[in-house]
Amino acid sequence: MNACPCCGFREGSGNPFQIVRTLRLTRHERAMFQVFAENFGTFLTGPQLVDAMYADDPTGGPDTAENSISVRMKVFREKLRKGGLDIDVRQGRGGGRRLVWAKTGRAARK
Repeated sequence: MNACPCCGFREGSGNPFQIVRTLRLTRHERAMFQVFAENFGTFLTGPQLVDAMYADDPTGGPDTAENSISVRMKVFREKLRKGGLDIDVRQGRGGGRRLVWAKTGRAARK
């Protein structure tokens, strides 16, 4: 596995919590990252994400919380790819989203 010439990062090495410190995330993106990182590699459903992100909200979050998370996911994934991480999506039964190492490391900047 080759190291990045500018920073020496090797895909699959390091701690996601250390890597994400270099990224500029919004409050909601930090909350999503926390949930995904604590369950690294495990598929999480929409309701699981909503419950975790709005745990402090006495109302459980807005009625459109799942949709709001889906809308934010595109920008969130782009930011994570800059750090060598990605959100893997599985459709259908047993599906959801999970945090994984990006297939192309820090070079993934779609």
